Amino acid sequence: MAGIYVHIPFCNSFCIYCGFYSVINKQIRDSYIPALKREISERRNFFVAGTKISTLYFGGGTPSVLQIPQLEEIVRCLKENFQFAADGEGKFVAGGEGKFEFTVEVNPDDITPEYAAGLKSVGVNRISMGVQSFIDEHLKWMHRRHTSADAINAYHILRDAGFDNISLDLIFGFAGLTTQQWRYNLSKITSLHPDHISAYQLSIDEGTTLEALANHGKYLPMGADECAAQYAMLQDILSAAGYDQYEISNFARRLPAPSFSQSQSCCNSPFESRHNGNYWNKTPYLGLGPGAHSFDGRNHREWNFPNVVNYCNPQTKEIRSGETLTEKDIFNESIMLGLRQTNGLDLSTLNKDLLRIILPAIARLEDERLLLQENLKDDSGREKFIIKIPTDKFFISDSIMRDLFV
Repeated sequence: MAGIYVHIPFCNSFCIYCGFYSVINKQIRDSYIPALKREISERRNFFVAGTKISTLYFGGGTPSVLQIPQLEEIVRCLKENFQFAADGEGKFVAGGEGKFEFTVEVNPDDITPEYAAGLKSVGVNRISMGVQSFIDEHLKWMHRRHTSADAINAYHILRDAGFDNISLDLIFGFAGLTTQQWRYNLSKITSLHPDHISAYQLSIDEGTTLEALANHGKYLPMGADECAAQYAMLQDILSAAGYDQYEISNFARRLPAPSFSQSQSCCNSPFESRHNGNYWNKTPYLGLGPGAHSFDGRNHREWNFPNVVNYCNPQTKEIRSGETLTEKDIFNESIMLGLRQTNGLDLSTLNKDLLRIILPAIARLEDERLLLQENLKDDSGREKFIIKIPTDKFFISDSIMRDLFV
């Protein structure tokens, strides 16, 4: 199984913090769909023959700036060039490893009953909506286009349209967000009962408005201790509200034990993001559009240059570059991707020679209670030697991972 990511590099305005590649240029939008279809056709043989696509993800930018007919046109082209789990009418259906996941990122102010119905008609079965805050003052500072009321209204429109897998995003750890306000945001989001919650600490990314403000002394980041306290509050409140953390920034709604067994899905919960799981578990994925990344599942990575003008020009000869990963690259990436998940990392999957180098560091981190170790057996009886970062140490996970890089 594999995943496809489609980048929609257009926004109607830029958020203060966003470092993802996007443009406001409305003149070039009509040229983008033909260019994207061109790349889809050119890369139809990216995957090993017979590979079935299990996840499809439209990200951005702002994918919800697309009109429904444009989305339909892209999906139609994808179906013509790749093997999806679909019925005789071309509708997405459950595949061998669980329900096919088709996610589209949306902005709250783009959602109307008609647009939500259109997304359903195209086959979208998971929505990721950027709320970021339920405090209008903060939304205005972030340059978000919606209000708190807009986000709540959009959520209910999506529910009424029949979406039973909705993820909402929040941001914490920025100057001006008090403990009381963060608690309020967590109370509001859990009262809506979304199926999935992603929460990210605000970072200062290169080239953003926030970076410019910081460089001119007009923004001072929140201190590490206060950020850590907000992260701990996030974990505690979401756990009490029925959400299980499965990755550093991601929480999935918990189902009653009789309703779900792990054997029914490749994931621990049906609401975990299967597409993001492709990235963390090194499943092959293809990225389409300027700035998108691809990985063959073994040792080769590619990325499209973040330039939509060149991308849309059929005369452009090179739109991407790539690299072949070394054994050290693969090893370090496995450490990083495995330890960001609550399921941890199976040491038996790592390069044995490089593993020997870090065994003393693993022992030291275990003594310091920064790593846990479990010995398990899979369904075939193969032994698995799992290391994981305790969830109460996730906030300092970067430093723990760095101690294990070679």
